[in-house]
Amino acid sequence: MRRVIVNSTPLIVLCKINRLDILKELYGEIIIPQAVFAEVTAKEDT
Repeated sequence: MRRVIVNSTPLIVLCKINRLDILKELYGEIIIPQAVFAEVTAKEDT
């Protein structure tokens, strides 16, 4: 099983194009560090 640790850039880009499934297709285990999770789920004040 292939594992990958992702940073925020691929998560943000893949989410914007609605293709987060690509990570699951390429890797068996996807590790998202807590700091990355916090960054990509933070709400912007607009």
